[in-house]
Amino acid sequence: MISANGLGLKNIKSRAENLNIQSLNDALKYFNSNGFVIVYLDYKVLIGKVSDNKFFFYNNETIEEKYIQRMRIFNEDKEVMLWRSLDGIKGRIRIDNEGNDTYVVDASQVLWGTDKEELGNGWIKIFEDRGTELILPLEGVEVNDKERRVFLRTRNYVDFHNETKQATYVDCRFIGFITG
Repeated sequence: MISANGLGLKNIKSRAENLNIQSLNDALKYFNSNGFVIVYLDYKVLIGKVSDNKFFFYNNETIEEKYIQRMRIFNEDKEVMLWRSLDGIKGRIRIDNEGNDTYVVDASQVLWGTDKEELGNGWIKIFEDRGTELILPLEGVEVNDKERRVFLRTRNYVDFHNETKQATYVDCRFIGFITG
């Protein structure tokens, strides 16, 4: 069901569990699929892709674990999320289409970028005149300042309070990038 604002409640199967993460290789083992990665580092944000259990970033950039604040490895079906805590790296995996019945709301978050530059080899840079830019592992994407934009698709998981039955979001994961 989609409402006028583009959001709608739907029922799917989903499960989530905490992970024991010792390194980035552990995260890749749990994910074990192709998809995207967004890494929030102490000094920048990197967006890349995951293929054959490896991370790929533009210009072969690399990441050091000690600078990771948060990391999301995702595709249409699942996400591994890592975050830095006082006790080291923590993690969780969320897998859709298996597990318990769960209500979700999918949303599209518009990304900065009303112009683009093709960087080659499956990468584009979307940017604003004021200096904001994102490098994405996408190709063949059209953007402008009117109707053509890049969105990050998210899935928000709903649960109900036992006593009041009030609905609340209990988790959120990234699904992928879309244009529209």
